[in-house]
Amino acid sequence: MKNQIMLSTLLALLVMPVTALADDEASTGSNAYVTIEKYTGDGEQPVNPTDPNETVKPAPDTDGKNPHQPSTKGPLSLNYVSNLQFGSQEANGNDAVYQVKPDRVINSQEVEIEVPNFVQITDHRGTNSGWTLMVKQDGAFKNGAHSLDGTELIFTSPVLSSKSGKDNTSPTANANFTLTADGKSAMVMSAATDQGMGTWVDYFGKDLEAAKTGIQLKIPGDAKKVAGFYQTSLTWTLTDTPFSE
Repeated sequence: MKNQIMLSTLLALLVMPVTALADDEASTGSNAYVTIEKYTGDGEQPVNPTDPNETVKPAPDTDGKNPHQPSTKGPLSLNYVSNLQFGSQEANGNDAVYQVKPDRVINSQEVEIEVPNFVQITDHRGTNSGWTLMVKQDGAFKNGAHSLDGTELIFTSPVLSSKSGKDNTSPTANANFTLTADGKSAMVMSAATDQGMGTWVDYFGKDLEAAKTGIQLKIPGDAKKVAGFYQTSLTWTLTDTPFSE
């Protein structure tokens, strides 16, 4: 009987799991390294506003008068602004509102496509300190010595898109603003601290149909309208701080 008990005890010891003692453990450490350098590139390429992962380039200007400017340089850059085209319109003695034409770009397949008019900004500073985009009209629509007095450029229906797709870091787009020949500035987009990093697009109208009314030109009926080609310019200013009234 005694031998049976000893044999059972021996078998139990053989099948028990082996547990390492604390004295058998050992550990050491290692390091990981990265160096962050200031962005020194030439800005980002324009992207398709409705598909910001696709890069595009401007199509030739219909009127051939005002080519698109290249992206500004540096870590906080203004990459693209649409030229606004309202086509040919007959003189009208009543107040009239004209719809903007879609912008035209060349996509990654080298196909010319229409997209809503848009503005694009990239923040590669790494400071997460915010920024503000303002715009103003530089004067009246002019045709030589002739001016269209009292016009209004009306911007509505902004839609934001980005490569990151992170809604929690989205800047704020001004829901509607109006530009006039007096040169008063309007806020277009503003990013608070920890917002607006990476590439962001503000386009006016969620699709091509809505984009027709996303930007409108209002001309008073009593404005003098001598036949000819009228144009003005807009100045878009990007600053490195959040918007403040």
